Formats: sequence, C-alpha cells, structure tokens
Amino acid sequence: MLLKKNFLLSIIEISIYFFPISLIAGSLVVNLNIIIFLLLGLTYFIINRIKVHINFSNISLFLFFFVLIASSFLNKDQIGIYNFIKSIFLLKFFILYIFIETLIYNKKINLNFFFKVCLFVITFLAIDLIVQFLFGKNILGYEPWEGRITGIFEHEAIAGAYLQKIFIFSLSGALLIFFPNKGKKFWFFTLIFILVIFGSFVASNRISFLILFCLVIFLAIFYKMFRKNLILSIIIAIPVFFYYYQNDIQTNIKYKGFVNKIVQFSNFDKSTLNEKQSITENSSKKKILNNHAKIYLTTYKSFKDNILLGLGLKSFRYNCNSYLKEQNTLCSTHPHNYHLEVLHDTGIIGFIFISIFAFSLVGKTFLRIKSKNLTSLEKIILSLILLNFLIELFPLKSTGSLFTTWNGTLLWASIAFVNYKNENDIQYSKK
Repeated sequence: MLLKKNFLLSIIEISIYFFPISLIAGSLVVNLNIIIFLLLGLTYFIINRIKVHINFSNISLFLFFFVLIASSFLNKDQIGIYNFIKSIFLLKFFILYIFIETLIYNKKINLNFFFKVCLFVITFLAIDLIVQFLFGKNILGYEPWEGRITGIFEHEAIAGAYLQKIFIFSLSGALLIFFPNKGKKFWFFTLIFILVIFGSFVASNRISFLILFCLVIFLAIFYKMFRKNLILSIIIAIPVFFYYYQNDIQTNIKYKGFVNKIVQFSNFDKSTLNEKQSITENSSKKKILNNHAKIYLTTYKSFKDNILLGLGLKSFRYNCNSYLKEQNTLCSTHPHNYHLEVLHDTGIIGFIFISIFAFSLVGKTFLRIKSKNLTSLEKIILSLILLNFLIELFPLKSTGSLFTTWNGTLLWASIAFVNYKNENDIQYSKK
C-alpha cells in the first residue's frame, strides 16, 4: 500500500510540473492533464484519508461557481444547453484550486521544482521567439503566422501572454537555483531578463509586453536583489527596441498603432455611457474609441439586462448583438476583462463572492509574509507570487476569458500557488 501511495503522489507531482509544458502543447493536452491530476488527486486523498478543509474563502469561491451555474441555467434558452453543461464542468477549476491548496498544506508537493520547470520553459520560449523574429523561422522551423511572431505556439498569438504570466514563477525558480551564489546569479538574472524582455517585445501581445515591462520597473524599484540586473537589462534593451522600431516595418506598425490606441483609450470618458448625448457628441466619440473601449461599453450595456445574477456563461457573444445598432458598441467572444466578464456572466452577486475570496486570500498572504515562520528567500518568493496574483486582478488591463481551458487553467493554478509555504496555517486531520 505504501508503494501505491508513493506512486500516486509521484504522478500527481509530475502532473503539476507538467502544467507549463501542457499549456504550450494545447487545450487538449491541458484538459487531459487536469483530468489526470484531479482523478489521481481524489484517489490519493481517499487512500490517505486526507480531509479537505472548508474555510470562509473556499466557501466564497464555491458560491461564485454556483452562481455561474445558476445564472447559466436561468439563461439556457439564450446561451444554449451546451454552455449550461459547460458551466457545471467549470467546477474543475474550483476543484483544481482546492486540491493544490490541500497538497501544499500537507507538504505533499514541492512547488520549488515547479518554479524551476517554469524557468526552463520561459527561457526556451524567449529564445525561440527571438530566433523566429531574427531569422524568419523558429527552432522547430515554424514561420511567423500571418505576420505575427508566435514561436512554438505556431498558429496562436499567445506567446507574449504566456511569457508575462509565468515570468514571476520562473524568476522564483532562478532565485532558488542561484540565491546563494551572487556572482553567477548576477549574470544569469541579467541574461534571463534580457531574453524575456526582448522575447516579449517581438511577440504579438503588446498589452502583455507593457505589463511585463512595468513589472520589470516595479521589481527594479522595490526588489533590491534584482536592481542592478534590471537596470543593466533595460540599458541594453531600450536601444535595441528603438533600433527595431525605427528599422523594422512590422515592429513600427505594431507599436505605433499601440501608442495611438492608448491615447485613444485615455480619451474614453464616462460621458460616453450617457445615452442621452447628442448625435454630434456620439459621432465624435465614435471616432476616438478603440475596439476594446467599445467592447467594454457594450459589456456594460449588456450587464444592465440582469444586474444581480448576470446572463450566464459565454453570454456576451450572444447578447452583444442586441446593441450593435447603437453607437460605440462592438461584439466579441468575451468582454476582454476579468472584472467585466464576471459582472456580465454572474452579476453583482457572483462578483461579490469572488471578491470576498480574492481579498481573503490576499489578506492571509500578507500576514504570512510578515510572519517569522518563513525564511527571507521564502518571503521573497511568496511576495513575488502575490504580486503576480495582484497583476492578474488589475482591473484596467485587457485579458483573455476567465473560463477558457488555456487561460483558466493557468490563472486558477496561479491563484492556488499563492498558498506557497502555507503548511502551518491549517492543521489537517487524518482519520
């Protein structure tokens, strides 16, 4: 029986370490990996008689998913039975969070190894993107897709988002490897920063690059151990950015258009929400609103159809058509913002439940960082993971959908990792 327990735990750990790689392989592999992790995790908990602790924040998270299911059921005539059934299966994200949390509390998984895997993956991906940008083909021979630098993702322009989302984890992995050796650490960190920053710059995700670059500046200001590396990386990177902006047509078009969109978005005014504006005012606003602003405005209009419980899973793609005749509106597959998506699909009630969960998790993590139970290195890593979580919560950035396989798995696993080194918070009992 002991051998069986150890074998199960080993497979569960491998499944977690495989998450960064499965996200590169595609949604099918991600789903298979989640199923394996959940089934083996449940089996391991039953064999070991490990109880899953029910606390206030976990109840709030469950109630959020319950509201999503209830809203999808009430709106099934519009969104379809398929999306209602899919809303039930989204409980996999709740269970994924609970299982990872339980394994961390019981000291059954080693997240340090996960961070090292992220370091290897992000380094490979950054190099792959740079090779494709400079030579027209990546390491596997893939060419840019429709003019976009996609690297190993081939037909999906998500490489930049991937780099940004696992950057903190890979940085934690680098700390774990090189923290005692200052000499090697300096040059290794500098090289990693340069590769990731430049890889993000050439990838076709401008918002992700902006977030990552702001994160680099934040780290330089508040994390002394990275300051020299980051300053040197920025000094090297900025002239390279400027050179390619001036001399590479695709880069110039991409970032010149991006700057124009930021200027346009800064002109987005609350008065746009006032439907009583004159036709002249509306026409003027229409000229300066970018597509994201139009989607956000359409989401707001659609959200007002059911403020309390929302309109159900993936409802925006169906409901937005009702507003296309109005000015400054636009349809899309999702609202492109986590906060708006939650409000639209689950209403204020669902938004309150997930907000309680988020604030509770952040508060407990701050207390852990201040405690004396963690080493200085563990506190640094935990603060970095919390920073990653806060970046995901930032309300003014465009995002993917909270409920898709690829984005949802990465997001909910990242949220679960905020419980890093949280073994002493709750005592689990075994029967």
